[in-house]
Amino acid sequence: MEPTLERTRALSAARAHLDRGFRFEQAGSLARALEEYHDALESKPVPVEEIEARLRTARVHRTMAAWDLCRAESDAAIRLADAHGEDDLAAEAMNVQLGALQVQGYYAEADEIGHRAIGRARSARVRGITLQNLGRSAAEQGDFPRSERYFAESIEAFRAANYDIGLAVALTNAAKAAFDQGQAARALDIGHEAIGLARRLNQLDVLLTAVQNQAAAFATCGEHDAAEALLTEALGHFTSARNLIRQAECLEIMGQMSEARSTDPETARRCYERARELAIAVGNRPLAERLTGRLRGR
Repeated sequence: MEPTLERTRALSAARAHLDRGFRFEQAGSLARALEEYHDALESKPVPVEEIEARLRTARVHRTMAAWDLCRAESDAAIRLADAHGEDDLAAEAMNVQLGALQVQGYYAEADEIGHRAIGRARSARVRGITLQNLGRSAAEQGDFPRSERYFAESIEAFRAANYDIGLAVALTNAAKAAFDQGQAARALDIGHEAIGLARRLNQLDVLLTAVQNQAAAFATCGEHDAAEALLTEALGHFTSARNLIRQAECLEIMGQMSEARSTDPETARRCYERARELAIAVGNRPLAERLTGRLRGR
């Protein structure tokens, strides 16, 4: 049966809100993104649009470290997807949960969800997202050979899907993994490519995450002025976006820089303390534990 004119308008209204919300989300304007996704839900969306609105809302709550709200919305998205046979959207919503668990340090549970999501992914894009998240989990646990395999497979999937945003995220995560392995020069090379792609796509949040990673690599190479300029840019963005996790990570790098200069240990301590407060506030256990170790001089 053909949709009525009233229904067509309702569909268009919901999709318009989803599109505007995504632009706000990528720019780091999270409150505005939530407003648009809420308006999409109020616009009598069809099931696919409602699922998308709920999983995107969950994704924003994840960024804001509102874990209970993230879980509630992603669960709702998965239930709706199950009811309407939308496996790909169910897998995408599961990836939101996976990412939230990773930040909190629950890697085993995150990996279990990731492997289930791979079985439900129907598109190359969602398969790539899932492989990327599994790679990030492996890297966070220090299993870099496994993480590199996942990253390589995810990049192949993103290329097949012509999903440039995914490629930008993949390059950003690969740069971080290289840095974590002590390969600062390689991290800078990969990060340069990530920044160029994110800038071309106008993906501000991805761009500033890549900038943050570059700052850490520059600091390790002793190029503190370059690192400080990048960190100031990234910290300003993440403070404006109220992204407490990224703020804490930037402050940790600033503390490391102050510590390396050996001229201002008090500044390093203040950076670590503030970063640890933020990490505890958002429930990021791995980061909080690492900062506790830094404060104890380990």
